[in-house]
Amino acid sequence: MKKALILAASLLLACQITGWSQAKKPVIMVVPSDSWCQRNGFVQTVNQSGTTVTMSDYARAMRENADMRTVVSAMGDFMAKNDFPIQSLEQELKRLQTEDAELSMMTGKKSGGEIEETPLERLRRSAKADIILDMDYEIHRIGPKRQVSFNLQAVDAYSSKIISGNTGVGSDSSAPMTTLLEEAVLSFKDNFLSGLQHHFDDLFANGREISITLLRYDSCPIDFEEEFEVNGQDAELAEIIEAWVADNSKEGRFNTAAKSANRIRFNQVRIPLYGKNLNGRDVAIDAEAFARPLVKMLKKAPYNLVVGSAPKGLGEVWITIGDK
Repeated sequence: MKKALILAASLLLACQITGWSQAKKPVIMVVPSDSWCQRNGFVQTVNQSGTTVTMSDYARAMRENADMRTVVSAMGDFMAKNDFPIQSLEQELKRLQTEDAELSMMTGKKSGGEIEETPLERLRRSAKADIILDMDYEIHRIGPKRQVSFNLQAVDAYSSKIISGNTGVGSDSSAPMTTLLEEAVLSFKDNFLSGLQHHFDDLFANGREISITLLRYDSCPIDFEEEFEVNGQDAELAEIIEAWVADNSKEGRFNTAAKSANRIRFNQVRIPLYGKNLNGRDVAIDAEAFARPLVKMLKKAPYNLVVGSAPKGLGEVWITIGDK
């Protein structure tokens, strides 16, 4: 009997290890922090709906600052050795630049028309990393020595929560700057990777966290307090939507942050890592993909609403009723 229990436990452990080894780890991207970009002058101003906004200029930072490229390379090396896939910021920026150039040259054969693309659509074809490594460092001189103080935060791209953070220091009078930077990174790598793995284990067990916001245009003939008959009883549209989120979130885990006639917001919505595409294959899903069946439901009878959907990054989606 004892041998049988030991054998069963061994088989269970083997199955668990196999399952973990087959699990897809989150995609990670290393980016210079906003603080680092501002201190070093790598910023640009853009016009967003008539408002001037200052944003980090990642492309110029990666192109012109050799130290930052060294740090990113060192991070990518040890992350790859620990089976965490790194998505190259520099290569993604180049890809977007190439796509922009190609789209600008595309014209219709018959009409000579140009490709239309909104800022939102451009954002949607940008990189989709699961975890952003926000990197900051400063170089100080202490007498004849140079010291590098290093700060790294891992941010969940879906929930915007900090999931791992560490600081490191490299100091030497004769070592080249590349060595100091790599030393600072390696000084905390074990704790940092442990934090990432803990977060990934939580995702695998409990699902990732997203937010869903529903908004009403004033042109919509109904609001979220309109009642419909469901399973033989009357219920407000807000209740029906809330029930859908409860039924489809992982283990019914979510929070209703706001609910009124014109606006509903759900946060801390736990969703599965994977869902089915149109061909029945398992694919990684984000907030927009998770909410797509809700959008389809609201378009059909008895609701028959005009419904729009707009992703706000990977972890949030806005759904509008009454217009798109």
